[in-house]
Amino acid sequence: MYRQERSGPAGAGRRERAVDRESGRQAVPGPRFYTAAETAEILRLDESTLYRHLRSSTFPGLKIGGRYVVPGAVLDRIVADVLATGRCVDLAEWTEKWRHDQIAALAHLAATNVEIPGGVA
Repeated sequence: MYRQERSGPAGAGRRERAVDRESGRQAVPGPRFYTAAETAEILRLDESTLYRHLRSSTFPGLKIGGRYVVPGAVLDRIVADVLATGRCVDLAEWTEKWRHDQIAALAHLAATNVEIPGGVA
């Protein structure tokens, strides 16, 4: 469930915040992207280790110019997969499976007649 909040004078900037259905408390969403330094801190890794994984593509990230960022969704998915399996997850294997899942999902979309709103036919 989402609720719109007004911030600033006369609701100049509106944003939606997730509300936990059980507790009724507002969930504070994390950033959509984390810097390499922030990601390394979250994962309790040396920053150079994370950079090595980002450069070798064993950790999903986005390179913009000479700077790497990591989508918050990647961290959320890693945590969810670790909790779902109840065991240690090898990062290289996880990334390979994640890539395979993404390619399969794209292939499935390509095989179905999907219309994208605002897309060109």
